[in-house]
Amino acid sequence: MAPVLAAASGWSGATAISPVGQPDPTRGSQLNDVAVNASGQALAAWDQYRYDIGGGATIGVAVQTGGRWGSPLTISDNTGFSMGPKVAVGTDGTMAVSWTYQDAATATNPLQKIQVAVMRPGGPQNWTRYELASAPVGGVAITPPVPVAIDKDGNVTAAWTLWDGARHVVQAGTLRKNSSSWDKTVLSGSTDDGLYLSLAVNADGDAAVAYSLSPYTGYVSGTGVEYVYRSRSSSAWSAPVRISETMPSSQGYITGPQVALDAAGLATVVYMGYGLEATRQDSSGVWTSPASIIESIVLGASYLSPDLAVDARGNAVVAVSIFDPTPGVDRASVWVSRGSLDRTWSQAERLTDPTVPVDAYATQVAISPNGNLALVGWIDHYHGVAQVSKLTGNLWGKATTIGKSTAFSSFQEVLALDAGSDTDPLKTQAQARAIWKSAKSGTQIYASGYSQ
Repeated sequence: MAPVLAAASGWSGATAISPVGQPDPTRGSQLNDVAVNASGQALAAWDQYRYDIGGGATIGVAVQTGGRWGSPLTISDNTGFSMGPKVAVGTDGTMAVSWTYQDAATATNPLQKIQVAVMRPGGPQNWTRYELASAPVGGVAITPPVPVAIDKDGNVTAAWTLWDGARHVVQAGTLRKNSSSWDKTVLSGSTDDGLYLSLAVNADGDAAVAYSLSPYTGYVSGTGVEYVYRSRSSSAWSAPVRISETMPSSQGYITGPQVALDAAGLATVVYMGYGLEATRQDSSGVWTSPASIIESIVLGASYLSPDLAVDARGNAVVAVSIFDPTPGVDRASVWVSRGSLDRTWSQAERLTDPTVPVDAYATQVAISPNGNLALVGWIDHYHGVAQVSKLTGNLWGKATTIGKSTAFSSFQEVLALDAGSDTDPLKTQAQARAIWKSAKSGTQIYASGYSQ
């Protein structure tokens, strides 16, 4: 599949939005995230490592308004380790960045913390930082990134899981538009060990969290996905409900759930189980039976970076990178499936050409709320480029190369992709933003934009 140049496709040329940091041969993926609203206001955030001065990690951010990216700044403390940023931009211009923080291991009584910074529109252009939770570092604690979302009224919601000494407790907090304090609550069941989670909030304020149970504490009972929900008219969350099958440890474990909501508050959840599986709520709120929607027949195949997006009506796209370990192949391809309004899924389709040496990782999906723009992006590690395919009608377009990406290793490739628009499908304008890194001579974040 011959790549289309960005200049001929509607994508802007790649722009560096961060300073040049440290190269990444030993420092992991250096995660990043991006969000854009209907007016084109965009927010990007990324990990910044400084191992030339003895260690430490910070969070860098940049904001785009009026088509121009502002100067980058460091939003976290300059000590300790701030990692795994997530971002959101509301319709009203409210912006939020979340991350996890850990004290250095040499600190007295080191802590891990959940931190969020928020900037409101119209007032002083300052970030207000909040610490939502903390716990001692140690044990078998695993603290994944903290998803954050904003509804049309500017209410900010974040979700996280934190080790309490016996289990990982899934929690959520909401900062109302005119408040300075967060409403926080525990979401997981009293015995649940909730290890990985996903958050979705639609424009009207319906919210959902899906989390998977830890395979370590679930060795005897098995693993599955739990779902909790908060309606737009309430501040109370539902009790957790099992929406997947329960997989016994003798067969493997279920992990990595992702959730998305349509305008009616109906959910789509995908997760890794028997291949990439999905379940959706119908118009009455009843869940469909879990089913594999993308599954490889290759023995030993690995599923990497699955991603999900849903528009306001409920049309869904899911993509995943699948690595084929067959001798002579040894590369990953991008696979995609589309969920329709009747809650069925299309046959899995490969977007990258298996006859050429494309090695695709860091798959990302974006759909504008009005449904007029649907994209799948990935990093071709073999050629060192970031690429995007756009859905036109029922066909995915040729890969558009939007910039260069040069991580040392395939597992270090990262890409973030988002699309923004009005929720009304008659308002056809939509925006998209993508960010990625180039890291061999010094890590730097690049961005490209698309408008229609």
